[in-house]
Amino acid sequence: MDFQIDRFEPSGLIVGRNGYADIPLGTVFVAVTKCRVDGKSPELSTVDLGDVATIELRLTEVQWFRRSLEVIPNGHAAGIRLEGMGLEAIAAALATKRDREFISIRT
Repeated sequence: MDFQIDRFEPSGLIVGRNGYADIPLGTVFVAVTKCRVDGKSPELSTVDLGDVATIELRLTEVQWFRRSLEVIPNGHAAGIRLEGMGLEAIAAALATKRDREFISIRT
């Protein structure tokens, strides 16, 4: 399972979007990954740039349209809180990403 990260909010929430499966509270993310989109529309391709950091962060809160949920719903954006080792790795990856690159965390 992957969660693509857009930004950190001043409140401490990490804002991003989920892919294709619900991610329940308690899930542990173990890696920060990076990918890049190459090409021009309609011939875009995604290049996996691999893991950029090892983390151990547990999902402790999901905020979705100002409601607390038990999962990050598949296909939706949400604000999340994580506890554990690796928040600084996410911040560093976001600070150094280039245009057309995306940062995600995966289980």
